[in-house]
Amino acid sequence: MQPDEQIIQPGISFKLVCVVVYVVGSILFWTILPFGIADRFRIWIAPYYMIAGALWLIDVFMTRIVLGNGHLRIVSISAFCFQTFQREEIDRVTWEKGCGASIILRSGKGVRLPGIRNPQSLTNTIRAWLKRTNV
Repeated sequence: MQPDEQIIQPGISFKLVCVVVYVVGSILFWTILPFGIADRFRIWIAPYYMIAGALWLIDVFMTRIVLGNGHLRIVSISAFCFQTFQREEIDRVTWEKGCGASIILRSGKGVRLPGIRNPQSLTNTIRAWLKRTNV
């Protein structure tokens, strides 16, 4: 990490809650199946939950937005998104209730940002970065 980079990622409390949900869910699926599902399906359901949950946890821990000196980098495994935008390419950032935050490029294309924070807060942080790195 360069000294003038700002990393926006989910908070530690959110990550902790995700780990607890994963561990408790794994234990419950190995001990008792919900909704009256027969025990013979446990051999399929529990491992599937554990694999899907592990992938979800990797995504939670790896998703981030990096505000660099002259670039914005988006890393989101669930959206298969590893993109870098130069400051000159970004026109503005916007958000709408229920839709999340997006950056609008000078070409007119919109790029949705991962929902790692409140969309309004994320938009304000990126707007401040845009002003700080004004072209």
